[in-house]
Parts: sequence; structure tokens; C-alpha cells
Amino acid sequence: MKKNRSAGLKLPLVTLLMATSALTSGAYGEDAEAVTLPTLVVTGENNSPMAGLDQNEEKTGTMTSPGIPKTLKALEQMPGAVGIVTAEKFKDKYAANFEDTFAMTPGVFARKRYGQEVRLTIRGAGLSRGYHLRSIELLQNGIPLNAADGSGDFQKIDPLILQHIEVYRGGDGLQYGAAALGGAINLVTPTAHTAKAENLLRVDGGSFGTIRVHGEVARVIDNVDFFASTTGLSSEGYRDHSRERTGRFAANMGISLNENTETRFYFSYNSVDQDLPGTVSLNAARTNPEATSSTAAAGDLARDIRSIRFANKTSFDLGDSGQLDVGAYLGYHSLFHPVVYTPFFTLLLDQDSSHAGAFARYTNEGTLFGHRNVVTAGVRYGYTSLTGNNYSNAVGSRGALTQETTQISTSATLYAENSFYVVPDVAVVTGLQGVHAVRDYKSTTAATGVKASDDADFTSLSPKLGVLWNVVPAAQVYANVTRSYEPPLMSDLTQTITPVTQFTPMDPQRAVTFEIGTRGTTELAAWDVAIYHAEVEDELVNFTAGPSIPASTFNARNTLHQGIEAALTLDIGKMFGDFVGANNQLTFEQAYTYAHARFDGDAIYGDNALAGSVPHVYSAALRYRSADGWDIAPKIDWVPRGGYVDYANTQKAPGYAMVGFEGGIDITPSLRLFAEGRNLTDKRAVTSYTTVTTYVPGSEIFYPGEGRAVFAGFTAKF
Repeated sequence: MKKNRSAGLKLPLVTLLMATSALTSGAYGEDAEAVTLPTLVVTGENNSPMAGLDQNEEKTGTMTSPGIPKTLKALEQMPGAVGIVTAEKFKDKYAANFEDTFAMTPGVFARKRYGQEVRLTIRGAGLSRGYHLRSIELLQNGIPLNAADGSGDFQKIDPLILQHIEVYRGGDGLQYGAAALGGAINLVTPTAHTAKAENLLRVDGGSFGTIRVHGEVARVIDNVDFFASTTGLSSEGYRDHSRERTGRFAANMGISLNENTETRFYFSYNSVDQDLPGTVSLNAARTNPEATSSTAAAGDLARDIRSIRFANKTSFDLGDSGQLDVGAYLGYHSLFHPVVYTPFFTLLLDQDSSHAGAFARYTNEGTLFGHRNVVTAGVRYGYTSLTGNNYSNAVGSRGALTQETTQISTSATLYAENSFYVVPDVAVVTGLQGVHAVRDYKSTTAATGVKASDDADFTSLSPKLGVLWNVVPAAQVYANVTRSYEPPLMSDLTQTITPVTQFTPMDPQRAVTFEIGTRGTTELAAWDVAIYHAEVEDELVNFTAGPSIPASTFNARNTLHQGIEAALTLDIGKMFGDFVGANNQLTFEQAYTYAHARFDGDAIYGDNALAGSVPHVYSAALRYRSADGWDIAPKIDWVPRGGYVDYANTQKAPGYAMVGFEGGIDITPSLRLFAEGRNLTDKRAVTSYTTVTTYVPGSEIFYPGEGRAVFAGFTAKF
């Protein structure tokens, strides 16, 4: 039992000059007539190249929280691989983490380790990261969610409250100031104007002793609206020692101050208690996948979190299609983390961190020199202070204190992007991001009283150049070249490779990415294809230094990342003369990702593939929607080869294919029943792993995939 848990490239200055010169140049449903909140009205036919074949949400939202129509309009103006995942895509699933939400999103590879912890990578960014997130900027409602050093935490996000997810692969993360190899992900939550109902109750559960209850309340009262949700989850987990207990609350309130100004306040609280099952050997993953690792149960390994967050965003309509968003956020995060337990080395992390930041973002769609011109510019500042104690792990409780640390990260970012339409259907896009980041570290070793103090700072400019061609209103072709610059995370600089954490200097990761692509929609098909090639310097890669020792980080001097990201949806019913009936629909949805990441003439590894790089991922679903209000979709997830687990390229993870289904039926307009089946053939597979330098047979570095599972539930609106 656990005790005492705390609850680059050089472009002309015209890049910024164009943006600077440009800076000088809805509906609400049944209660609309009583509301004075400013609306965002999207005009024209639904012929967006981003729209796809699905019917899109028509609620336009408000200034602080745009709806899906406004989001589609903004995304289609970007010359890069961007996409949107609406909540409709995973409404009939037991969506508990990013693996569930991104299952049909090309270019995004997400595989569960345990609970909400997933291995998430876009374009191979942070692919060897053994825990949490690197090289991807997470935002919630356009407000930075990552810590100031760029690290991300999945446990702060409840998929059930998402309205939609915006995915900015690669350089298009510049829209929110990100200049990371992987890009950015913006998680958008509903308001009372976009919520599904005034009151909503959802209950689902199934295999592995899983039960989840979720409730929502939404109201619009004069010029004030509020939305609140709560979720409780209990699950024993597929594997031994993987029990999870989670409680969440999230709310937002919007106030119309006048017809041109709206402010919105956000609040969230998370309580997550997660037992860790650990990694096992390849043989154990194949023969006894439900078992825990040899050390996880003995050390009662766990990751328990308490977090609270406040944020505000205020939007000003400046006229002439200009809008200014300003805001700030403040949060607290505690972590109780018995993480290592061996006969020779034990470790328990007990940390408290505070996060604060402010931002401003200006957007305008107008004219420049008589031509259409779209500009985005902004500034961000983030601050994170972490105080942590390292203890020996006394079977899940604090043992002897080994070290006290203080870690402070700050990040200041300026960015601008401008789309200048040289002719009505062709835009030249220029952009620039500047960043200054500081890392300060202090520690005291308990046994000796020795104090240490180190710091590092990083400054850079990252330009972008692209072109967007609207071939027809619903089809586009684009190309771009972007530079990314990523200072090391604090966990990279403070590596715990012995019982004592030590500061290890690292170089920033830099990359130049070239990309071409096309996207569009016709009556019968929707497609999204991107090809990219990234040349990376000093890539921050991870490996396991020894059994049960947290991953270390080193700079790989030259690496290459390249691949293909493709999605294709076909309306099979219409292709064959509506053989499913005029009011029914049969679609074939597909997503394919080819990714190849390798060293480029490394002194030790030559041109070897980077450990963790999964070359081929294919997902498909054949979805039938009946006019009578029910639908069903058999689906498949196929990974032909799992990629190398070591940089020496001596061992690959085995490939796998898993089949399942999802679907539901509308009993009434207000009551829906749904069900999902996963891995119906009970395939024993390795879905994730920890990377190492050279694989040693019997090494416990593999995460087994979950076995056969069935979940079901209902959603009631009232």
C-alpha cells in the first residue's frame, strides 16, 4: 500500500516587414435572441478543402471560442499539413487517451503505455522519448498547456470534454508561436453555445473492471454563458498493477462586456492515481502480457497527480476583420512518483510545480497593396518553477531523502505569419519566430550537503516560407520550408542516472523541414496527402542507460526524418449509385503514415534507423450510417513492422494487426447507446517500448498491447 502521497535558414527581413505592414492595414441556437455575445459568422457554401465527407457542426461559437466552421476556414488558409478531429470521430469509443482520439489521423502516432500515458510522436519528433512529451506544443483553447520548458503532460486532458482537436503538423504550429519539429496540437473544449445539450449524462465501461461516469451542464443567461463538466473513472487495467482512479472537473464562463469585447474564464482540476505496470521482456509480452514487470509491483511504482489551473482569454473585435486575443494562465501541479525499484537503486520523486504565463495574439484578414492579405502575430511568455525532493523508494513510500532540487524555466516567444495573395488563388506565406529560453537549476545532496547551481539560456530566430494554391474552391496544393528550434527540456538537462540528479549541458535541437502536399473534397471523396523531409541537427534522443534507470538524453549530430502522411475517405454508397439507399451512407475511411528517421553519417551508428521509428502504420474503417439513426464500423489497425528498439539496429519490435468495431444507435433524439470492440482476435502484441543503445535479449523494455476488450455505454441529453 502507498503511504504519504502528496495529494538556421536566412530569409530577407521582408518576412517580418510584410507582417508588420499588414498589422496596420453566429449563431447560438434556441436562446440566440436573448444573447448579446459577439458571433463569428461563416458565409459561403460548405466547399472547404478541409470539410471532408462528414456533416460538420454548424454552431459558429463566439469570439473567444470559435466553432468548427470558423476553424475550418482558418485551417484552409495554411500552406501545410493541418487537420481537425471532431468529437464525432470518437463519440462511440471508450476514448480515454490520445491513442483513441488520433486513431485515424495521418502523421500522428500515438500508442498507449498505461492509463492516459501514451507514446505520442508527429513526424518522428520525440519518438524515443521514454515518458511524457517532447517536440509537440500542446494548447487548450489556444492557451499554452505545456510547461515553460516545452514538456507536456497528457493527464491534464479529459477527452470527453473536447469539442474538436486541431492538429498542426510541422511548421504550421507557428500559428500559435510553436516552432517545433512535430508542430502543435490545440485542444478545444465546448462552451454553452457549442455544447451538445443543456444537460448531458454519459456512462460507459466494460473490460478490465472499467466504469466511467461523465456529466455536463451548459447555460446561457443574458450576456453570460457557462459550461461545466465532471468525470469519474475507475479501472483495474488490463495488466497487473495498472489500476487507475481518476476524478476531473472543468468549467468555463464567458461574459460579453460589449458588442466588440468578450472575456472567458477557464478552470480545471485533475486527480489521477495510476499504478504503473512497467515494461517486460519480449518473451513475457508474447506469453504473459497481463503480468507486471519484475520491479513494478515490488516497488509499488505509481504516478499520482493533483493539478489545478486557471486561465483567461479576452477577445477584442478591432473592426475591418481584425481581432486581438489577450490572456494569462496560472496553475499548480503535484507529482508523487515511485519510479524505480531494484536491489541496487531505488527512486521516488515528490515534486510540486507552479506554472504561469501571458499571451497576446492578433489576426486580421484584409488587403495589402490591393491584394488579399491574412496576418497572424503574437507574443507569449511562460514561467515554470519546480521544487522536488528525491527519496529512496521504500515500497511505494518515501524512504531516505537523497536530494532537494529547484528547477526554473522561462520562455519568451515572438512570432508572425503573413499570407499575401499575389493572385486571388495563390498566396505566398512568410513567417518568423523568435524565442529566448532560460533554464536554472539548483540542488542539495542530502548525504553530503553539497550544493550545485547551473543554468543555460537559448536564443534563436526561425523563419518560414510557403506557397498555397487554391486549385478550385474545394482543393488545394501547398509547399513550405520551415526552421524549427527547440531548447532542451529541463528533464534533458537534469538527468537522474544515479540516485542523485545532475545537470548535463545539451545543445538545442534544430531542423529544416521541406514539405509539399494537397488536400480537398469532392462529392465522392476527401483526401489529405503530405510529403516531408526534415534535416535535423543535434536531435535530442533518448536511451535507457540500464535496467529500471530513467532514460538519458544525448544530441545526435545529424539525423534525417522523412515520410508520407495520407488520408483518403470514399463514399462507397454514392460511387455505386446509392446502392445503400438514398438516405443511408457507406464510407471507407483510411489513414496511412510512412515514417523513416535515421542517423546521417553518425560516428557510431552510421546511417542506422533511429530507435523508435515505426515505418508503416495503416488504419481503416468501413462505416455504415443508417437513416434510421444507427451506425456501425468494423475497423483495422495494422503495423507491419514495429521498428528498431535499439540504435545499433539489432532488434525490431514485432508487427501486429488488430481488428475491432464501433457503433451506436439513437433510441430517441436525446438517448444514444453505443459499443466498441477492440482487438477481437486477442492478438498478443508489443505496441510501445523503451529505446536502448544495443538490445540485450531478455531486456525488460516492452509494453504489451491490451488484449480483447469490449466497452459499451449510453449518452443522455436533457
